[in-house]
Amino acid sequence: MKMIARLFVALAMFVAAVPASADDVSPARAARVFYDLYLQVQPRGIPEVAVRARFEPLVTPELLSKLAQAQAVEKKHFIATKNQEPPLFQGDPFSSLFEGATSYKLGQCVTEGARSYCDIDLTYAEPTDNKPTTWTDKLILVKRVGGWKVDDISFGATWDFGQHGTLRGTLGDVIRAGTE
Repeated sequence: MKMIARLFVALAMFVAAVPASADDVSPARAARVFYDLYLQVQPRGIPEVAVRARFEPLVTPELLSKLAQAQAVEKKHFIATKNQEPPLFQGDPFSSLFEGATSYKLGQCVTEGARSYCDIDLTYAEPTDNKPTTWTDKLILVKRVGGWKVDDISFGATWDFGQHGTLRGTLGDVIRAGTE
C-alpha cells in the first residue's frame, strides 16, 4: 500500500511540474527552444526536408510552407542551371548574418494579443576572433492551438551585406526569382 501511495505522490508531482498544455509555454520559452535548435542545426541555405522536419513543431504551418516552396524553387533552379549557378539563397536563412550566429541571448518579449515579438541578441564569433559580430533580430511568434509558434523573423542587420527585411520576405523573393 505504501508503494502505491509513493507512486501516486510521484505521479502527482510530475503532473504538477508539466504544463497542462503547450498553450502554457510562454513566448520566451518558445523562442529559447527555437534558438537552441537553431544553434544545433546551424542551417545554411534554404533548409532541406530533414531540417524542416526538426523545426516543424516550432514554426507556423504558413512559415513551414514558405520554406518548402523556396526549397522546391531551389531544386528546380539547381536542375535548370545544371549546378552552374549559385543557389538563389545562400547563407543562414534564420539570421541577419550570412555566417549565422554562434550564440544568442533572449531579450525582451512584448506580447500584443495573439502575437509576441522577442528581441534576440545574436553573436557570431570565431574561436580566434577578438571582435565578435553582434546584432539583434526580432522573432515574431503567434499563439496557436498547441502553443506559441515562430511565424517570422525581422532581420536587424545594420551593415550593407546583412539580411534586411523579414524571413518571409526573403523566402518570397526566392520563390519569385525562381518562377520568373
